Amino acid sequence: MKKSFGKLAAGLIAGLASIALAPTAQAAEPLPRLAVTVFAPPSQSIWIPALIQRLELDRKHGFELVVTPKPSNVAYTDFATGKDPVCFCAAIAAVSRFKQQGADFTLLWNIFNFESDIVVRDPAIKDVKQLQGKVVQTDTITGSWALSKWFLQARGVDLDKVKIKSSSARGAAGLAELQLGRIDALLVNPTEGAAAVAQGKGALHSLPVFDQAVWQKVSGTDFVPSIALGVASSWIAQKPNQDLARRFYAANREAAAFIREQPAKAAQLVAKDAQMDAPALQGVLERYRDLMRIEPLRRHIKTVALLTQKLLPEGGQLPRPLTDPELDSLVSAFDVEGRNE
Repeated sequence: MKKSFGKLAAGLIAGLASIALAPTAQAAEPLPRLAVTVFAPPSQSIWIPALIQRLELDRKHGFELVVTPKPSNVAYTDFATGKDPVCFCAAIAAVSRFKQQGADFTLLWNIFNFESDIVVRDPAIKDVKQLQGKVVQTDTITGSWALSKWFLQARGVDLDKVKIKSSSARGAAGLAELQLGRIDALLVNPTEGAAAVAQGKGALHSLPVFDQAVWQKVSGTDFVPSIALGVASSWIAQKPNQDLARRFYAANREAAAFIREQPAKAAQLVAKDAQMDAPALQGVLERYRDLMRIEPLRRHIKTVALLTQKLLPEGGQLPRPLTDPELDSLVSAFDVEGRNE
């Protein structure tokens, strides 16, 4: 009897042990990894991926996010050639050129609306038209420049009378050029603009380039889709990657909501990755609460068509309008929200 009871007890212990160990075994299984490329800081493209990592939203949604910052020219080259299949910094105005050159990629969702700032030292400059006769430094390889150029022209700036100095130098390097008087203005993204003004300690101010009234007049919408998630077509064609993309989209939405609702906390979490002071970053997040608009880009294909088939070619930022097949290929019809699954 004792022997039978001993066997029964041993069996129960073994069974309980196997149940207790089951979750541990499952937890030990590695999560699928998603590697994404972003522009090197202080680019805003690093905000959401960094926040996803800090809040562990990737793990919450069942994947591991790996973020690689690169200079803009390197990031675009590696994306266009297929070396990096997932780009979190695909400016529509810039990558449309790659589409015309035969690059095989597509854009899944909008991340950032268009915004850019002109940072100046001269307190007398209060209107973008006053840039005529001045030297403006910016990174002309980016889509931000392409859209900035269109807005400046639409607002009456004769760019033939503005000397544009192209440079990929970011942060302190560009600011030094302005402070030393070698240039008159910096055209940068909102993050860099806020950082420059903060570091200028009252000696610098910024002018917004985006004009909602101008855009509303030509488009009928209140925002410009600008930076999107780009993926290689062969990458998104694979079922496991489609699942990863949907998980990443959900994490994007959650991170963007956190930034809108808790800009001070978000700035503290992201400041190190963004290489900005937390107060300056908080100012950007509060000033541009609507800067992030995480939505499937296909919903805005008419606006993308306006950009790529009319405004950008007319402004000289595309050699020709995108054809309808190119546009259809550029703006993915993939269901990132999984509503039709």
